[in-house]
Amino acid sequence: MTFREVIRKLNNRYVYATLLFLIVILFIDQFNLFDQFKLSRSLKDKKQQIEYYEKLVPESKAYLEALQTDTTTMEKVAREQYLMKRDNEVIYLIETKE
Repeated sequence: MTFREVIRKLNNRYVYATLLFLIVILFIDQFNLFDQFKLSRSLKDKKQQIEYYEKLVPESKAYLEALQTDTTTMEKVAREQYLMKRDNEVIYLIETKE
């Protein structure tokens, strides 16, 4: 089969319609190929985030339980995060440059 014979066989409306259909589906359509790749990558990232936060939940529950029941933990959080102090104390804050 020569090149001219191949061109002659491909030169019909069915081939053109098929090519047009493929171009529309792959590049122009609302759900084109590139958007599908982006969406699948985003879905994979979201699944990894879900796994991370599901691992974090038990630790957070334990910390919350400790905050609600243990007075030393409550005092530690109050002093470190909210800079609370007792009446007879003085707090010195030392800031360092990183």
